[in-house]
Amino acid sequence: MKSLRSRLVQAIFYLFFLLSFLSSATCQNPDAWKFPEMLRPSLNARLLSFTRAQASGDWDNVSLLLGKYRRSGSYMTYSPSHKSCLISQMRQMPMIDFVYEVYDRSFSSEILSTPPERKWWTLVGTGTFVKDSKIVTEKTYLIAYRDQGDWFFTPPPYDNARTSFSITPEMLEKDFKDEVKLRVPADSPIEIVELHVFIDKDNYLSRHISFKLHNRTKKRITSYIFELADSGKDGSISDATGAKRDWIDPQGVSRQYAEEYNKSLYRCEGEKKIHIEIQSAGFEDGTEWESESYKKSLETEESDRP
Repeated sequence: MKSLRSRLVQAIFYLFFLLSFLSSATCQNPDAWKFPEMLRPSLNARLLSFTRAQASGDWDNVSLLLGKYRRSGSYMTYSPSHKSCLISQMRQMPMIDFVYEVYDRSFSSEILSTPPERKWWTLVGTGTFVKDSKIVTEKTYLIAYRDQGDWFFTPPPYDNARTSFSITPEMLEKDFKDEVKLRVPADSPIEIVELHVFIDKDNYLSRHISFKLHNRTKKRITSYIFELADSGKDGSISDATGAKRDWIDPQGVSRQYAEEYNKSLYRCEGEKKIHIEIQSAGFEDGTEWESESYKKSLETEESDRP
């Protein structure tokens, strides 16, 4: 089992390597982010089918053209309830036409090593919608992505947090600390204290989470790892620190940690349970503690390497 310090060094080296690779790739191919024009006819034809299906109320075809994934920085696989909810939102304001340009500037798609025919592309422009039996036009965007050699679409965010939730002033003042599960093994030298969770006033699916870590032992803790994540491990925050400012004196408490975490990106995705897990701790005398679940994850990671 590798020591905590060696894993930190390895992580830093990997990050340096990745940044070097991306920088090198950009220099070698300045057009790597450009949309491949040979794919535009197929994109236009498929997009026309997408808007015509909404105009005619052919929601089975709309469902087909949404594909298996919702693109939002990663591939989010639809559950049946997620797709059904999204389509119900689209039915209230169908997009019947879309005049667009491809936003193919740097970092609008995926990493440089992904072939152009497999990237996702942001289309920005003017959409024509039917809203309350009236025709309206709005500046909007959607995502076009390739899967199995064909185009599929992620629509505008009809179900974003701000427009899909009714939040009362009382809810904005409430501390939702009980909705976060604390995964702290009985033998953990660290426990989580002074936990507070509040709704973000600008994004009702985001949470302001603050807490401190208490050293249960009589030895100084000089490094530790904790993870803030949800049941799907989407957008997890893993903090591995050995900085002196983060040391925890015997029986003492750490500085306050303040994190922002999205329970989900969209209402139709469904809210996932958030947890905070204490994974490891290193002491001033050189000894270490690791949770059983963390050990298993490291063993799995090692076995998966070529």
